[in-house]
Amino acid sequence: MTSLAQADEPCRLERAVKLDMSVTRDGHVSVPMTIGGKAIGMLIDTGGLVSMLTPPTVAELDLTPQMIPLSRIRQYGGFTVDHYVTVHDASLGGLKTSKLELLVMPERAYPRDAGGLLAPDIMRGYDADFDFANATFSLFSQDHCEGQVVYWTHEPYGEVDINLNEFGQITVPVTLDGKEMRATIDTGAYHSSASLESIEDEFDIHEGNAHLRRIPGGNPLASRYRYPFRTLTFQSVTVNNPDLVLVPDQLSRQPDEAPKILLGVNVLRQLHMYVAYKERKLYVTPAATQ
Repeated sequence: MTSLAQADEPCRLERAVKLDMSVTRDGHVSVPMTIGGKAIGMLIDTGGLVSMLTPPTVAELDLTPQMIPLSRIRQYGGFTVDHYVTVHDASLGGLKTSKLELLVMPERAYPRDAGGLLAPDIMRGYDADFDFANATFSLFSQDHCEGQVVYWTHEPYGEVDINLNEFGQITVPVTLDGKEMRATIDTGAYHSSASLESIEDEFDIHEGNAHLRRIPGGNPLASRYRYPFRTLTFQSVTVNNPDLVLVPDQLSRQPDEAPKILLGVNVLRQLHMYVAYKERKLYVTPAATQ
């Protein structure tokens, strides 16, 4: 591991992995993972359930899918995950394992621009650092002093409490144009979105509002919209003019208790994010802060 000295040496950060982070043609972010000597591009998916491989990757690696015993996982959109594969000699940067089990994505629901997903089941054993300005992704040891992780700047930063569900998916409080709301941090999505009905109620916006613009195409019975929001704030750190697609609840099919905002890469790339899973904290600055 690489040490990053802090003001107090016993509190130094230990970096386990530093990887180049690429932007795919669909706007996702991915990092290289080596399996059986072959490099596989893995989408970094903080909103994912379990790390997976696509069917073409499974075929390329000549792996044999096995049925998941006794249980199934239903993905967003209703697709069922019911097979897994066992891979050997897997390496994520300096992290290596001789054996790893990964789920297989459904045939109709996998991304065309990557070989798999890197989900919280792997990431949450570390701290995850997203440096979008320098296009790098790092994993750090969680053996450090709480609150002493912002290594990239001496400028002020935001420190936000996070909630984690059983899969390690992240929910944070945000302020959207002065309204306090909850949001899911989802690096597996490019476009950020929000519940159309919730936004209409919260901001007293109605279909006749001149600033509510319908997005062409899609389902004519459940149109999506955009609205010119001014600010999205994480404690003291603000993203200006956040681009959120307003999606009717009947299209998103999210549970009533789910956060009403999903933040994807188009908004998150304007930040530097350090996810301290063990502390349950999100440390954040503007992306270019040095």
